[in-house]
Amino acid sequence: MPLDLIALTYLSAAASGLLVGAISLPLLISRSTLFALTMTHAVLGGAILGVYLNEALGIGLPIPLTAFLVALMLSILVAELSEKIFSEDVSIALAIALATTITVTFSYLLARVSSTGLSQAWSYVAGTSAVATLGDLQRTLTGLVIIAPLIHLINREMKYIAFDKDGAASLGLNTRAYRYLFFALGSLATSILSTSIGVLATHVLLAVPGALAVRFFHRRLYLASYLSAACLSLGGYAIAQALNIPPSGGIGILSAIAVLGMVMARET
Repeated sequence: MPLDLIALTYLSAAASGLLVGAISLPLLISRSTLFALTMTHAVLGGAILGVYLNEALGIGLPIPLTAFLVALMLSILVAELSEKIFSEDVSIALAIALATTITVTFSYLLARVSSTGLSQAWSYVAGTSAVATLGDLQRTLTGLVIIAPLIHLINREMKYIAFDKDGAASLGLNTRAYRYLFFALGSLATSILSTSIGVLATHVLLAVPGALAVRFFHRRLYLASYLSAACLSLGGYAIAQALNIPPSGGIGILSAIAVLGMVMARET
């Protein structure tokens, strides 16, 4: 592989890791890790919907945009339901049910109108090739520049809302606005990551770095989350290239090893 492609691939991997590091710890601390599962389901459904609209109707929408919009709408639904009607767990379960319905329905319709459509949609599950593109890097860096500062800005408020929502409201915090912003940032990060490393690897990565930071570090948790995520992403890409598999495969292997390491460390 040419040196410039290798450099581009690993720069993209590092950027993906940093983006994961920015969102993983807040998801864990604010007790919203299950929300990440909702977003990966929503992104997959949105990607399949986008492919269907392009193949069947010739609309020409960018698939990452469709995936983000569906994830954003479902995240707003979760925020509204958990604010007014149900607990967050129940709201997330309902959103997952809707996302799964979108995925199943439009997968069936897509298979009827296009012989290649499902393979396009599948790239969002397993990820694309182990060679990143300039578009991947630009998209990830743009997301990182937008998401990371905002996450750090609202981090303290989100922790307070997660542990004492009524107390936060009594202090004048607009809990709904913070929840909307946090879920929107999570949706954006998930849709960007799913474009390159796939839905499965995104879900794994969103959970593991934050857990590693909390398990093994007592200070500078954000730094630990960033470093853990970057190492998992870079190492995953290296494994993927060595085994000639998509990045999701390498990241999944390395993340599974990290989870096993946490289990073994707990036992000892």
